[in-house]
Amino acid sequence: MRFNLPRNWLGFLIIAVLAIGILFRFVNLDGKFYWIDETYTSLRVSGYTEAEMLKEISYNKINSPSDLQKYQQVNSEKTLSDSLNSLATEDPQHPPLYYVLARFWAQWFGTSVTAMRSLAAVISLLVFPAIYWLAWELFESSAVAWMAIAIFAISPYQILFAQEARQYSLWTLTTILSSAALLRAMRPEANQNPIWLVSHWALYAVTAAMGFYTHLLFVCVAAAHAIYVALIANWRDIKTFIAYYVAALIALIGFMPTLVNTVENLNQIRSTTVWAEQTNLLRLVSRWVGSLSIAFFDIGIDGSASATQLALIIPAGIAILALVGYAIYFLCRQTPKRVWLMVLLLIATTAIFLALPDVLKGGRRSANPRYLVPCYVGIQLAVAYLLSTKISNKFDNLKQQRLWKIVIVSLFCAGIISGGVSSGADSWWNKGSGWLRAELEVAAIVNSASNPLIISDANIAYIMALSYRLQPQVKLLIEPRCYTSCYKNQELARKKPEPPTIPGGFSELFLYRPSSNLRSAIGQQNYQINPAVSNVDLNLWKITKK
Repeated sequence: MRFNLPRNWLGFLIIAVLAIGILFRFVNLDGKFYWIDETYTSLRVSGYTEAEMLKEISYNKINSPSDLQKYQQVNSEKTLSDSLNSLATEDPQHPPLYYVLARFWAQWFGTSVTAMRSLAAVISLLVFPAIYWLAWELFESSAVAWMAIAIFAISPYQILFAQEARQYSLWTLTTILSSAALLRAMRPEANQNPIWLVSHWALYAVTAAMGFYTHLLFVCVAAAHAIYVALIANWRDIKTFIAYYVAALIALIGFMPTLVNTVENLNQIRSTTVWAEQTNLLRLVSRWVGSLSIAFFDIGIDGSASATQLALIIPAGIAILALVGYAIYFLCRQTPKRVWLMVLLLIATTAIFLALPDVLKGGRRSANPRYLVPCYVGIQLAVAYLLSTKISNKFDNLKQQRLWKIVIVSLFCAGIISGGVSSGADSWWNKGSGWLRAELEVAAIVNSASNPLIISDANIAYIMALSYRLQPQVKLLIEPRCYTSCYKNQELARKKPEPPTIPGGFSELFLYRPSSNLRSAIGQQNYQINPAVSNVDLNLWKITKK
């Protein structure tokens, strides 16, 4: 494997893009809203369970935002086994590898928003040498490998999830490493020496096990690998067949404890992922196109996009769709089966696994970019091969070479613009931007008061996320509802707390996301409830004496 960087304009461009991509991964890490999913990362890492937290928080005590964040911090009272228990009992759909790493990371660097997100950012840097290795195993070309690094470095999708305190960077890394390890183990020369044979397949078993322990949807990557081996070895290479299935079986056996826990808690998993079961086919298709576009260009388009934004994103989306389609076609025409089959399987297995239920039963999992990690790996590899080949010396048409050079520069500029726009934003589509804009407005309204009190029985997930945007002077009188613990803890699910006694001494009283029972109870205590602002969608109300 060679690491020859192109010694021309392209080499300088790749280095510049790589540097900018690294910068975007670490700039303003604490700027964006620390949203629900990330607060639950911190909760699991701390070792607390949601049930424990809810039993300790009630209307009997006025809390500050920092009191809530006690349950987001590592301390001596909770150990790694508590973190694993919290995950297994309340979030069984999440394998533990990332959370174990995050636990140690938090012990070393703290539990601030910047510290928690920096783990994913650091892991994303390991993607660069990993994608070089995978591209080399596929194409045996340093030019393609360097182009792949540049595309991954400046990809808006890769940058966004490198800044989120979740396992998506690790899933990207394990997908790439396991695929590269498989290709290396299947090389004919790897089978010549028994020691190398065992070591290569052992490496595959380890990287596959890491993938299983990172995300449940790694099963799609494993399926892609199994199909690949079956079609490439074609039952003639018995040694490869046996070695692969032994390695895969070892990885699967190692994953078995988590798999058993997941199967035993399928009903709980369904209850916490019900949000993904609502959409229509037309909206689903439009989301597919949008999900494809953000691999290369993303200025934060969502359902509330303006006409100006749509006028910009629609042509860009069509151009990217055409580029990706041509890249896959070009790959299949120009490379041997052992190359294009791996790339296509990485794209297709996850996409089909998620899209079929969405189309047949209704849903939107296949349009959620965070579930499509292997698809993006395959798509960006195909584009890297197309671009590097089109400007290579083997391509004699100079006019077309110049055209493809313009495409490369345009693609990199689109990534840089996307990173520049998103880096300073408070919210973005990957965190549910419509909901987050409302939460940011709620925080601004409450923070502007000199001595405010928030009263709420809202879902604890909303309150935990909001607490990161509240100023220290804000106090909370809350008895939250459960989010992940309801299924196993029926006592919490059925709990109907007594209405709070509203204390005096506060300049303004706010009611945040109240249940109908809480609103009714406060209204019966000689208080008047009015919207805090004209936008009632904020679900923030002011309480005043009648």
